[in-house]
Amino acid sequence: MKKVKSIIKIVILALIAFNMFSGIHKKINSLFLRESIYDFLMIEKNQKEVFRDAMALNHGSSKNCCVYFVSEVLRRNNYFVPEETANTTQLISFLEKKGWKKNYNLKKLKPGHIVFTTDNNGTKKGKPTHTYIFMGWVEEGSYDYAYICDNQAKDYGNQIYHIRNVKNREKVNGLTKDAFSFFMTIE
Repeated sequence: MKKVKSIIKIVILALIAFNMFSGIHKKINSLFLRESIYDFLMIEKNQKEVFRDAMALNHGSSKNCCVYFVSEVLRRNNYFVPEETANTTQLISFLEKKGWKKNYNLKKLKPGHIVFTTDNNGTKKGKPTHTYIFMGWVEEGSYDYAYICDNQAKDYGNQIYHIRNVKNREKVNGLTKDAFSFFMTIE
């Protein structure tokens, strides 16, 4: 009987240790992925290659290929996303199934986070119109303009890495750019 109790205690302790390690391991992987994405995109050559490959998946067009862009960034950082993932709804669903969570707090954004915008009506309840990689704030402590990387280089002086108003909806080159809705993280 004492042996059984000892074995049960060991098994319980092992399960507790495993759960603690799993949680820590998940946070370390999340931090590593986010930092890896940021470091990867700070290299202009990588930006251009991802942009080229995202357009190739979108039949040569940069229009409406933001999900291809973000998915390709994830793949290049050893996080598998199916190549057929083509819209924000599919990407969000895929990430949620992998344990990613939405965070609506703009002030919690960190370089390398994946951001989703509001819908066509400017609300947070519908289908996001765009996704991009957050790279940092233009002015520390000011949460309106950010450096980002996305597929919309043609609207921002042919720069994949560019400044975007993330807090408010605005027009750029006659096109509406929707505001921040949430970002997703596995932290």
